[in-house]
Amino acid sequence: MADVLAKNGYKSIVTIICGDGTNIGATMVKDKRIPLLSFTGSTAVGRIVSTDVHTRFGKTILELGGNNAIIVLPDADLELVFQGSIFAAVGTAG
Repeated sequence: MADVLAKNGYKSIVTIICGDGTNIGATMVKDKRIPLLSFTGSTAVGRIVSTDVHTRFGKTILELGGNNAIIVLPDADLELVFQGSIFAAVGTAG
């Protein structure tokens, strides 16, 4: 991923960390070496993440509580609606 970013003129590193429970997330939220933290999840946890990160003057990007509501009109192409709604709910998750 770093090579692709570099070839496109970006000097950034992308890191994805997965783990059990809240230990990793809580550690990252409190770590002053992480100036920007992106979080996807519930509004309840997002409120905690936002408060804790901003307490140390960090920045956040939050994507919270989305349920991908959709309105289907009677004349809609149902196959296209199905494909689009599945992509919106699963293809763009987190």
